[in-house]
Amino acid sequence: MLTGFEAIDEWYQTPLGNVYLLRVRDKLNELIKNMETGMLALDAGCGAGHYTLNLAKRFETIGVDKSELLISKAISRTQNNGKNINFVVADISSLPFPSNCFHLVTCLNVLEFVPSQEQAIKELKRVLAPNGILILGVCNKNSIWGLQKLVGKRFRENDPFFNGTFFTKCDIIDLAEQEGFKLEQIVEEIYFPPIKNTILATLFEAIGKRLFKSFPGIFIASMKKKCGSI
Repeated sequence: MLTGFEAIDEWYQTPLGNVYLLRVRDKLNELIKNMETGMLALDAGCGAGHYTLNLAKRFETIGVDKSELLISKAISRTQNNGKNINFVVADISSLPFPSNCFHLVTCLNVLEFVPSQEQAIKELKRVLAPNGILILGVCNKNSIWGLQKLVGKRFRENDPFFNGTFFTKCDIIDLAEQEGFKLEQIVEEIYFPPIKNTILATLFEAIGKRLFKSFPGIFIASMKKKCGSI
């Protein structure tokens, strides 16, 4: 199955895409640095395996994505890096795993683009063990990235990025409360705009961090599944 996001791997290999990838990876590592190593982790919507490979340095990791092409790229990438990671072609809204089996679930820039966010988050919660951690990374509706999506949607109707549903910080807080998670932390990252010119993007970021600190491109939230929660 093709998802429309097959080109994301190519973007991550551009100078600006690589900066985005590394910034998000570093924030993820901050949030999980105190977790016990060797536990079972799931990278939900893993794409070509960039974040999966990072998780596999510390955890027994499985990657899931519904794009067969991206899964094949993920397998090649991890093998080339000397890792043996289990990758599965599946939709995050219908995961082929038993309940309560993962101690860590990451879902980065995926939930915004699924047909049913409610179904997807319930499924992520289902496979998460009690007291397990869900790391959820989502694009900020109130950011330059959100503005680009709003303005460009009428011209890019077939691009899944422009048809996604972005989040505000209040949306994340409400989601955690509604689904019975304990929201532990929300961190913010990405202050450059989605443009191809790396020099201009870097300049904009320097200004954005001073003037638009409350409008990051992405929120990354850490949530704990409460004991007794289904």
